[in-house]
Amino acid sequence: MADHGLKFEIESKTVAEFRLLDKAGDLNLQPEYQRKAVWPERAKVSLMETILLGYPIPEIYLSYETSPDGEQTASVVDGQQRLTSLLAFLQNKFPLDGLEDEKLGEKFEGKFFKELPEEVRRDFFEYRFPIRRLSNLADEFVRAVFARVNRVNMVLTEQELRNALLPGPFNEFLKDCAEHQLSTVSGVFSGERRKRGGDLEFYAEVFGTCIFGLSNKKAELNERYDEISADFEDYRDRSAEFLRLLTLLSDTGKWVGRTRWSNIVDMFTLLHASWGMREELFNTDSHQRTQIRDLLDLFQRAVSARKRNGENGETAELLQSLAVMVDMAAEEIEGIVDAYTSGIRNSSDLGSRRVRSQQLTLVLSKKLKS
Repeated sequence: MADHGLKFEIESKTVAEFRLLDKAGDLNLQPEYQRKAVWPERAKVSLMETILLGYPIPEIYLSYETSPDGEQTASVVDGQQRLTSLLAFLQNKFPLDGLEDEKLGEKFEGKFFKELPEEVRRDFFEYRFPIRRLSNLADEFVRAVFARVNRVNMVLTEQELRNALLPGPFNEFLKDCAEHQLSTVSGVFSGERRKRGGDLEFYAEVFGTCIFGLSNKKAELNERYDEISADFEDYRDRSAEFLRLLTLLSDTGKWVGRTRWSNIVDMFTLLHASWGMREELFNTDSHQRTQIRDLLDLFQRAVSARKRNGENGETAELLQSLAVMVDMAAEEIEGIVDAYTSGIRNSSDLGSRRVRSQQLTLVLSKKLKS
């Protein structure tokens, strides 16, 4: 067994003690490696119901740090969702809606914490959580404990584990991508995807694809992620180019409402194809960028129309306009759109990814060379 001098002590804390820690600012609910609060209301209520019934709850892991002056803070290694929900309930941020226990439901259904009887609130404050206390551990070991506990419990996504185990400049770069204006204006990420690190994973996969080439979805993601994270300085210049490309696309595209580029599959293709032509795109003037904007908008509309079988001749009209814009025969542009559309099926398959990128590249390169 590896011996890192780790100290694990078993103790307990009452709800009242957690409330005092939080009020004093000595409880860190969201260390850098932690995910965001993602529990739905029903899960929060279920936890409060468990406490009201006096049933046991799995132990919480707290990492304590003590300063030379005797000041002590506790960071939540495992149990963030439980404690965040608990403190929110004490602050009357949600009521007890949907209680499963019939007797509790008759008494407390729909009530906020402040509306519970005094003796019930007192008993609630005295409820004890089992605690596993980690004392003065190096950050790397705390992260390892966090990842190990959550991997065993299967409550974290792969990206949440990467965030915990692989902090550093690559992770910060991915955060810059996720917070970029393009992510916002395109509407490509749902709130749930962002909460679970799906936006970071998307950009890690796209960036890895731009550097190393296309692969099956996530087939090589972990290996590429490890390599880039370990030697990010080798990729620093290309990461700056990638962010520059995001800015160019956010300034160039038509981002009114949802478009095909609002889909993960199509945004992946747009970024990969654009990366291959980034030098040409960076050298365009304002007039050319307006043309690129119109081209991308027309292309995505043609693909959408083809996908829904082109009702009322819509597809034919869009294909004709697209053919004129890129100076290609109507039959040729129709073949490109059909091939791209077929590549949306089995969207993560290597062959489908290659087809989509090739077809979009054909159209973009034709316009850039005109």
